[in-house]
This record gives sequence, C-alpha cells and structure tokens, in this order.
Amino acid sequence: MTKPTEMTRSPRPAARRRETPLAGFNATAATAAFVLALAGCASPQPTFYTLADANGGVNGGVNGGVNGGAVATTGASAPATPYAIEVSPVAVPEQVDRPQIVVTRSGGRVDILEASRWSAPLKNELTSTISRNLTQRLGAMDVYGVPRADSLAVYRVSTSVQRFESVPGEQAALTAVWSVRKVPGDLVLTCRFAATEPASGGIDGVVAAQRKLVDRLSDGIGNAIATSAQGTGAARCAG
Repeated sequence: MTKPTEMTRSPRPAARRRETPLAGFNATAATAAFVLALAGCASPQPTFYTLADANGGVNGGVNGGVNGGAVATTGASAPATPYAIEVSPVAVPEQVDRPQIVVTRSGGRVDILEASRWSAPLKNELTSTISRNLTQRLGAMDVYGVPRADSLAVYRVSTSVQRFESVPGEQAALTAVWSVRKVPGDLVLTCRFAATEPASGGIDGVVAAQRKLVDRLSDGIGNAIATSAQGTGAARCAG
C-alpha cells in the first residue's frame, strides 16, 4: 500500500522592515541640529592689544584691536650713547597681572574680559613697552640679562606699579614708583608718577589712554637719565 506523500512547506521569508522617507529626514535634521549646537558653543576669537606704539598716537592694536602700526627700529632717531640702560621687570598688582584686560565698572565691580586681551601678561607688556620707549628716546641699549663690559656705565631702572585702573568711557589711571640708579656712580633717584587720562568709547579708548600714561611715565624716566648722562644738571623727578 502506498504511503501518502508528505508535502514540506518552505518557511516564509521574514517581512522586510519598510523605511519611510520621513525617518531619513529626521536623522538628517538631528545631525544638523547637533552641528549647529557645537558651533554655538565655540568661543569667539579674542582681540589682542599692546601698550607699545611706534607712532606716538592711538595705534598698536594687534589682530583686530586698535589700528595696528608698523614697528619702528629701536633707537633709529637718536644717536648712540656711551651708556646703557637696564630695565628690570615691572612689578604689577596681581589683580591686573594677567593676559585678559581687567576693567572697573560702577559699584566697584571688576570684569575680566576674555575676549579682550593684552599681547602678553601685563607685567611683561609694561616692561617691554618701557624698555622700548627708553631705547627709542635715548638711543641706548637695554642690557638687562646680557653680559656687558664692566667699564660701561649703566642706568638701572626699577618700576613698581601701584594702580592700573581702566574704566571704559571714563578714564584710565596709572600710579607707579620708579627709580634710576647709575652703575658705577652714586646717582639714585626715586620718583612717584600718578596721572589719569580720559578714555572715551569702549576698550579701544581705554587702551589708548593707558598707552598715553605709559608714554608719560617713560618720558619722566628718560628725562632723568638724559639729564644725568649729559651733565646739564641734577636729575630730578618730573612735575
């Protein structure tokens, strides 16, 4: 007797998930939103400023700050001198000795501006600017940290800043005690500089005002050194 034939049924293929165009659109939109969020978190490029100014005016901004000026050759307009200067690092209050510009607001509030910065920490900025101003005015080399002949007369300059205040739209203030000592020799002159300059506008204006104050401070130091070196009278504090 013939057995009935058993029929084997092939398994049905699994149903394929159907993707709709809307799902792809949602994924693309989510990616775009994530990229935009990252872009929004990026910090803006800071603007850098310097106190040095080759032209004696409102210049010296770096990388988008106050109008940048060309760098003058040190001592180009002054004759070589038989003496040198030695500008020691300037002492600066810790509150303002940082790359960020520190400004004073009403009510005694102080703001540290991440987007507006000095080209170097303020201590270094002041030291290099005073050195540059003096070498340009006097035509003398700054030999700080450099070996030199014992016979070379050197005027050692020390400066301690006691107040460096910037109030945008109002004024800039600078108070400093400076001294000049001739080596070899017995000249020791210690003076105090205190002055303010109006500062119109925003950060550009207050930086320009501080630059003028540092120029005035350098003038006083330079005049004392020149008077002593030329022997035209006793060096004294200006003003």
